[in-house]
Amino acid sequence: MSRSRREVLISGGVIGAGLVGADFSILDALAGPPPPKRVSLATLSMTDPLLETYRDAVKIMQAKPASDKFNWTNLCYIHGNETDYHFCPHGDWYFLPWHRAYVVTYEKAIRNLTGNNDFAFPYWDWFANPKLPDQFTAPTVNGQANPLYVAARTWPANTPMPSTIVGPSVQTAVMAATPFESFGTTRNPAQNSLDQSWVPEGGGFQGELEKTPHNQIHNNIGGFMPYSNSPMDPIFFMHHANIDRIWAVWNHNGNANSSDPLWTGMTFENNFLNPDGTSWSPKVSDLYVPENLGYTYGLGIPLLAAKNLVLEENKFIQLMKYLKNPGGPVEGLRVFEAATATIAATHLVLPVRVESSLVESVRRAKRPPQGANIHLLQETRAANTRVLALISNVSATTPRNAEYRVFLNAKSPSPETPVSDPHYVGSFAIFDHSMTRGRHKMPSFSIDLTDAVQRVGEGGDLNVQIVPVPIRKGESAGTVTAEKVQIAFLTP
Repeated sequence: MSRSRREVLISGGVIGAGLVGADFSILDALAGPPPPKRVSLATLSMTDPLLETYRDAVKIMQAKPASDKFNWTNLCYIHGNETDYHFCPHGDWYFLPWHRAYVVTYEKAIRNLTGNNDFAFPYWDWFANPKLPDQFTAPTVNGQANPLYVAARTWPANTPMPSTIVGPSVQTAVMAATPFESFGTTRNPAQNSLDQSWVPEGGGFQGELEKTPHNQIHNNIGGFMPYSNSPMDPIFFMHHANIDRIWAVWNHNGNANSSDPLWTGMTFENNFLNPDGTSWSPKVSDLYVPENLGYTYGLGIPLLAAKNLVLEENKFIQLMKYLKNPGGPVEGLRVFEAATATIAATHLVLPVRVESSLVESVRRAKRPPQGANIHLLQETRAANTRVLALISNVSATTPRNAEYRVFLNAKSPSPETPVSDPHYVGSFAIFDHSMTRGRHKMPSFSIDLTDAVQRVGEGGDLNVQIVPVPIRKGESAGTVTAEKVQIAFLTP
């Protein structure tokens, strides 16, 4: 069967080249009526039929015997148990497609168990609605226990998630990130095959979406959510439906997924279930288009891509090649490494000596105008030198209790330093279950320093500083260390 035009556009270079026809609707490729639509939780009342179906399904699954594949705990174990995770990838480029398939497994099971074939998961849009959804914080609904409520959560129901993880600047950073491995986490640079062991291995550099809103919201919610058995909390699927929606919107905005066969060709062998209990083993290339998986976000016509996104992807491909075999010169790429790392009283200092001429070229580069749209931001980034800090194998003493704020060339950054400080770069979090088994790589992070270098870069010294900040008052943020930091200049 030939692929739809939309599938071809998203999977390969056509979107990357900006050649999407404006008269093409995503639904033109589909026969029959559109599939059920995933909608925002903010549009649903406490007793909306979608939520009633979800509550019914959770109760049904929780009541199933331990031997049943669709028992709530057994389905959770596809992701992980209390101390270890099973199939799920974090910290590599399979993070988005794997979790898309996992959420679809539950969505189809719920339709089968409840008989509601119109069911689709709502999503919690924490960018627009940063408080925990009321439908999940009420202990009862109509006088009955609410199965969507989990008493063990620690985030206050009426407190918005902080702007450092869901504010406008974070949303812009996520949506402007290109290419796919910047938006959706890089590959493990050592990967050389389609062996299944690479899926949960980790070892990539976490991108904008995973390292900040994904990880931090898991940690902030508390209860099950900071652990490998996070799907025990029904809010997991509202969170991941939103992660999935953001990926779909990012594609809709003209951004291409990776076309590398090591990504497109990976099969998640026997990871998931069909509604009849048989194994479902989708390939990554089967998971590009939500409509082909039985749901839609109703996004309509794809937008035109920024012109230079293919060039931006090529920069990243060169960077991954360098990281796999470091040492040799690579055209358009310069990488510098920190000689030492120092734990100061309040933060980790990672000084890197670079060429001052590169810093000056970034400082002189044209900046996009205030209020520029996403495509103009992407075009400007692709046309100029981009600076990335690659922070490898990060470990922390209390990762579930902390947000890690990154500064550049600050004098003495501390948890009290405001994020309005010009030296503030952004933040990341450590999803701690990625550190619970020896065969999984410690988490690594990609931090875009380009704007910060333009603001506060000076000479040939770039001091990357990481400040642990406690999530909850009265708790310790602990300390953080990193095995290595590299600063990469990706030139046009």
